[in-house]
Amino acid sequence: MKFVAGIDGGGTKTRVLCCDLQGKQIAAQEYGPFNLNSIGEEAFRNLMAEITTLLKATGECTALCIGAAGVSNPRMGELIAQAMKTAGITRWKLVGDQEIALWGALEGSPGVSVVAGTGSICCGRNEAGDYITVGGWGHLIGDEGSGYAIGRDALKAVTHYWDGYGEETSLVKAVIDTLHLEDRQQMIAYVYENSKSSVAKAARIAEQEAAKGDDVAKKILLKNAGDLAKLVKAATVQLSMQQGEIALLGGLLENDTIYRKNLVKEIQNTNPGFVCVAPKQNALTGAVLMAQTM
Repeated sequence: MKFVAGIDGGGTKTRVLCCDLQGKQIAAQEYGPFNLNSIGEEAFRNLMAEITTLLKATGECTALCIGAAGVSNPRMGELIAQAMKTAGITRWKLVGDQEIALWGALEGSPGVSVVAGTGSICCGRNEAGDYITVGGWGHLIGDEGSGYAIGRDALKAVTHYWDGYGEETSLVKAVIDTLHLEDRQQMIAYVYENSKSSVAKAARIAEQEAAKGDDVAKKILLKNAGDLAKLVKAATVQLSMQQGEIALLGGLLENDTIYRKNLVKEIQNTNPGFVCVAPKQNALTGAVLMAQTM
């Protein structure tokens, strides 16, 4: 049986989906992490061997799309190419995980997706098939409008108040009560001895206090929504798109929060021809949709 397949290679798990040429699912499997840097080359080779064994047992794979983080690492591409050659799979492509997420979210139609979780990134594709990524530079020089950025701004507001020049804000008590950060030493240790996800936890505090009416928290959410909307505007301008759908992805945009409402409003102001939508399919389905077009 001829079929196409997609792979969503994540940091904690790898999902594989095989569909016949009419789009019907015929096989699916889940494996461990796809992150080459964390599992090492030997484990990555073993993972690819497991995946190609599944593909060969399913039938003739006529096209395969692999979406994963870390695709800029040339070694990942080399190892995948070796596995594909051994398995006899000639039509395959490796793309970033944000690209398969875009395809899934809009079911293969042209448009834009914006992701806001711990980090942030925006990508889009127009009718001509031109693809672009905006943002995604990481928390040190980017991640505008992300959980990290909001959390950082919330913690900064607390430190500014402690230093005597910041506005009074309920964020101070909320940070003490929730994160148990009561002084300079504890704040510095928390921020610099933990991961960026620890800073991103303060984004929930900002949302919580904004909902209670705190002006500082509301300004933080509005400012970050504006920053994230700029990524969307940059993508639509560079793709010469005046209308379409913008899929909202990531933990910060899953629910009807103040931050999500702010972002939708900012996007409507800067891209009036577009409408914001929830994702229609997941990234794994997006990988299969991409394989179908190869």
